[in-house]
Amino acid sequence: MKKTIALAAVAAFAGTAMASSLVVDVSGANSWGFQGDAMNETLSVFLGAGASVTSISWDVTLTTIVPSWADENTMTFNGSQSVNVAAGDAFTVSNAAYAGSTGSSLVLDGTGLLNIEFHEVGFDDIAGGVDSFFGQGSSLTIGYVPTPGSLAVLGLGGLVAGRRRR
Repeated sequence: MKKTIALAAVAAFAGTAMASSLVVDVSGANSWGFQGDAMNETLSVFLGAGASVTSISWDVTLTTIVPSWADENTMTFNGSQSVNVAAGDAFTVSNAAYAGSTGSSLVLDGTGLLNIEFHEVGFDDIAGGVDSFFGQGSSLTIGYVPTPGSLAVLGLGGLVAGRRRR
């Protein structure tokens, strides 16, 4: 009986997908050109195969290089969800602070990687050069739900095996 209770506890704990968050330092990330430009900087973050991204929050400082505007700076996640931290700021900025968040429904593939591309939208004002960059202390917080791991499968298998012995 005690063994079955212990196995049930392991299975319940391991099988429960608990929300997690990860803070990602984006200090110094540069934006060069339009999405897909070979010069753009990308950052890959491992969250686990099949993880579901639920939210993206930012607390950043942004500097643009004249004549680039703040609202041209964009981050795109896994090629599909874009975030513009300075939406509506159609002017150049120096060390301007931006904070905010948005929901997400991205589900990661088998690699478990969340790929973030830093790029421009609207205009690439400085062809072949940096248009904007994030200052020191800039970060993203990625909210996600990991998929149950192999421990859950082992726990459930042990629970079933424990029940069959009776």
